[in-house]
Amino acid sequence: MIVTGAFLAEAASVAEGKLYVLGGVLTSWTRNRGEPVVPVIVVLTQASEDRQAHLTVTVHDPTGGSGEIALPVPAVTHDGTSGGFLFGQIGIPAEAPDGRYVLVVGDISLPLEVRTTGE
Repeated sequence: MIVTGAFLAEAASVAEGKLYVLGGVLTSWTRNRGEPVVPVIVVLTQASEDRQAHLTVTVHDPTGGSGEIALPVPAVTHDGTSGGFLFGQIGIPAEAPDGRYVLVVGDISLPLEVRTTGE
């Protein structure tokens, strides 16, 4: 599986083999105090002989720390020879600081500016 693109969205779903996205291509997220940040990462793929069970997303936070999230790769993503997709929710805890986060999947970096209202 080759990652050909990725973006952040408010929500994503699949119906009849088609991807439906709400609020796509996010670069910022405003939350209320005490709420987590929960964007959906949508990853566009191309089939290859590499049949990964999961895809690693590295999250870099504003303090210089980082962590990894493993997104399960559905079997349908490996089918065929053309493009596919997968998506999953990314959770940044309520106590995480505001600032610039960078999510990295494959060779793609996705910046996300997190702000808290009511401070």
